[in-house]
Amino acid sequence: MNLSKKNKFIVFLLAICCSGYVSYTYLMKPPAGIQSKQVAFTGTTTAFITKVQENATDWLNRVVVLEGVVTSKDENGITLNNQVYCQFSVTQKIVVAQQTLKIKGRFIGYDDLLNELKLDQCIIQK
Repeated sequence: MNLSKKNKFIVFLLAICCSGYVSYTYLMKPPAGIQSKQVAFTGTTTAFITKVQENATDWLNRVVVLEGVVTSKDENGITLNNQVYCQFSVTQKIVVAQQTLKIKGRFIGYDDLLNELKLDQCIIQK
């Protein structure tokens, strides 16, 4: 069975297109949401702060669930116990000061200037 040059080119072009489509769909998947990620720590804000003070690099980009009292609120997030800033992906309007909440978020680091821990992609746990 001998394929002509034209048929070989068409098969080659079809293979390139298929592999390009598969690569594109694999690489362009949306990132996993915070809801589906596994939790590395669950507890109070003070307990988490002591864990971070022992070794902060172990906790970077890990998902935690923290419970604390809302001490301040701004347009992008809230502060728990004056020590943990939680940045929301979607604006939360139901949060009020002095309310106890459980927040799930990703730990992104420690802010030396404001002396507080930072979480992003936060969601309120029920």
